[in-house]
Formats: sequence, C-alpha cells, structure tokens
Amino acid sequence: MNLQQWCELDELIYVSQADEEYKQYAGLDFKKEIIEQLAEIKLNNSKIMIDFFSNPRLLLLGAIEDIAYSKNKRLELELHNTRNEKVSSSKYKFEGSAVNWSTWRQFNSHEKDHTKRKELFDEFILKTRYITPIIEKRFLSIKQVYEEYGYSKVEPKEENKLDTLSAYLEHENISYDKLIEFIKSMGERAKKPFEESSMDISRKILGKEPEYYDDFYFFRNKIYSDIDSNFLAVDPLISVKKTLRAMEFDLSRIHFDTENRRNKYPSPICFFVRIPRDIRILYKRESPYFDFQACFHETGHAMHASSIDENNEYWNKYRIPMGIAEVFSTFLEGLTKNSSYVNPLLGLNKDDKVMNKLISRNRFMELFFVTFYAANSLMKIEYWKRNLSIDQACKLYSRLIKEYTGLEIPGEYWLLHHILPESIIYVPSYLLAAVRAAELNTYMKNRFGDKWWTEKESGKNLREIMKSGASIDLSTFSNLDSSIFVKEITEQI
Repeated sequence: MNLQQWCELDELIYVSQADEEYKQYAGLDFKKEIIEQLAEIKLNNSKIMIDFFSNPRLLLLGAIEDIAYSKNKRLELELHNTRNEKVSSSKYKFEGSAVNWSTWRQFNSHEKDHTKRKELFDEFILKTRYITPIIEKRFLSIKQVYEEYGYSKVEPKEENKLDTLSAYLEHENISYDKLIEFIKSMGERAKKPFEESSMDISRKILGKEPEYYDDFYFFRNKIYSDIDSNFLAVDPLISVKKTLRAMEFDLSRIHFDTENRRNKYPSPICFFVRIPRDIRILYKRESPYFDFQACFHETGHAMHASSIDENNEYWNKYRIPMGIAEVFSTFLEGLTKNSSYVNPLLGLNKDDKVMNKLISRNRFMELFFVTFYAANSLMKIEYWKRNLSIDQACKLYSRLIKEYTGLEIPGEYWLLHHILPESIIYVPSYLLAAVRAAELNTYMKNRFGDKWWTEKESGKNLREIMKSGASIDLSTFSNLDSSIFVKEITEQI
C-alpha cells in the first residue's frame, strides 16, 4: 500500500461514515451498527497511517484524532441516545411530545412564561447525572488514545509526542501562550460592555433582569422577538441561493434539509459528505431572524466546501482546521447583519428604526458570543492541560462563566452544550474564525466595494481563496488582528 492508496481508502470510509451520520443527525432512520462497524474500519485504517507513514503531518494528526473518535463511537452514540431519552421533561411538552434535549431550544424560543423555562432548566441540570459518566468515560478514553498513539512510529521522538491539546494547537498553527492571550484579551475587552448592556436589553426584551437560565441560545432567539415579524416574509433559502448565484457559485453540490423532526439535531449543521460534490445542510426552524442567520452560516460552510479544488491532495480537502472552516460560515452570516444587504430585503430606509434596533441587538449578541465562548474555550483548554475531572471542570466552568458574563450559571451547564461534551476542543476555533471573518469582510470591501456580494468577480476571488482547502494562504486577508472585530462589537449599543 502506498500513500495514494491509503488516501483513497480513507476517503471511501469517510464518505460512508458521513452519509450514515448525516441520517442520524437529521432524525432519519439510520443504522447504529453500520456507524459502529465503519468506526472500526476507520480505526484500523488510521493505525496503518501511524504505523507506516509519518507525512504529511496533517494526516498523522488526523489519524490520531480519528482513532480517538472511532474507538469511542459507541460512547458517542450512547451519549446521543441518552441525552434525548433521559434529558427529557417530566412536565413540559413541545408539539405534543415531552421536551427533550433536542427540542429544548425550540421550547425556550416559544415559551413566554419565565417560571416554566427556569423549571425546565433546573430539571435538565439535574439530569446531567445521566450523561456525566458517559462523557467522563469517553474523554478519559480519548486521553488514553493520545498517550498510546501520540507519536509516529516512523519517527518516534519524544519531543514530537502529541497530546489532545498540543495536537489541536499544531493543527490550528498557534502556540498555547498566543491562544490563551488571544482568548483572554477578547474576553476582557468584551465583558464590561456586555455586562453594561445585558441588564438594559434584558429589561427591554424580558421585562426583568437576566438570570442564569437565560442562556446564550435563549437570547439568540428572544432578543429579536419584537422585530421578527419583519422577517416572516423573507425566505432564507431563496435569499442565500440568489446571493450565491449572483457570485456564480455552483449550488447543485449543496442539499438543504429544513424539515422539523423531533430527534433532529438542535443546532444547524453542515455535512461535508464528499468534498466538493456532496454537501448537506441541516437546520430546523426556531424563530424568523435566527433561521435567517443560521441558514446563511451553514450555507457559508457549504460555499467553502463546494469550492475546494477536487484535485487537491486528500489531506488538503478533508483535514481543514476548524479555525479556517468556521471563517467562511461566519463571513457569509455577516450579510444577515449588514444593513446594505438586509434593508432591500425588508424594504427599509437606511436609518429605519427596525434596522437600527437590529444592529444594536446583533452587537449585543456578538458580545455575548465572545464572553460565552471565552469561558467555553478556557475551560476546555484547561480541562485537557490540567487533566481535570468532570466535577473539577464544572467548578472551573462556573467560575469562568461568572468572570466573563457576570451570570451565576451552574457548572454542569457545559454538559448540556452541543459541542463542549462531544468535541475534543474545537470551541476556541469559533473565536479565531470570528476575527478572520471580520478581516475577510474588510478585504472584500476594499477590493469590491461595500456591496461586494453583488459583484461576480467577488465570487471568483472567494473561490480562489477557498480552493486550496487546508493549505489556504490566510495572509491574503488575515493577520489575526482582533481589533477590527472587537471595535465593531464594542461600539455604542
């Protein structure tokens, strides 16, 4: 077997896994046994990479991560199943069925009684006891995988040995010190304006001060409730497709699933089933404006994946760091916050009160995002660096959330998050991508004007940037300068 043959086999396994897992996340019929057996095949193929190859480095990093996830696929499936069955309300229903983890955000979006939301939040916090042992066992096993396989047998040097954190840092091409400084700097600059505005916005929107059960995902829907009616007539899919067609993107490669199913994944998600020809988007409706944002965000992922050169090396197609993968989704989502884009859709004037209100609310949510994800990121990094137990991580999380958002949230809340208890690290990549997306927007405006999305050449330029996949030249538009993004969101709300 040579490297090309290994890559061809690995891609076939990946495509088969992605197809079956897509069905699982979509709430469709899927075969748990197929997912488990494919994970076994993936695990063995990844071992071949480690045992007989050492380069490209991206494949080695990916192979260790694949072993970690594949070896624990049954625990991942158990977590998904237990979360939906056990983290379920004994009292409240949504669309005729008991509210469970997958429908919790939809319930919160529609429920007007704060007491009911509080009761449900408290109940779900208590029910984290059902998923805690699974999460702890899975993360302990992932750690053991890195201890066993975190070096190349071809070049077994101790200084090259990887652990969960060092592998993430290498993949994202950033040092520990620089990442920590980056996260803390953003969090520190955002937390004061966030705390100052959260009280005022909460009183306006909720008629009360913010409390621990008023989380980021609740605000993400509720904060737009008094302007949501303006977006009822806007079809997100029609809008985003029209925009991409204007820039001459090939939409035949992208499939959209917007059906509402009970066990469909609660967060919008995009599956790169076969890059660049089979990209699938899932989301279910929560509220008009959030749906608008979510559709653009996930289509940004699809725009990126479908633009990657089919002739790229396997590793440059499929081993894209999350700090890059999230750039183009965040960038396209930015159109939903851009008055020059939104005003014509809604038939508003430049200084319309609705648009001014939308800008203000979006800035608040960006501040909430930075403070929330600063806490999320620091907890997850320290979880691996200090070998914390789940109980210790919960205590740390409660302290960090209080430090950055000012809210007294139970530490167990992170166990109910859709990413923190599943991915090895991931969450700091959102902050890296947010900064790069702001830089990319500045780059596009400088080259093609304030309405860059109306220019065919802008699409050509974006495709040129994105086609390299993992080998993208970020220096084309980014210096990882957070001042552009932070300045935008800390202007007066």
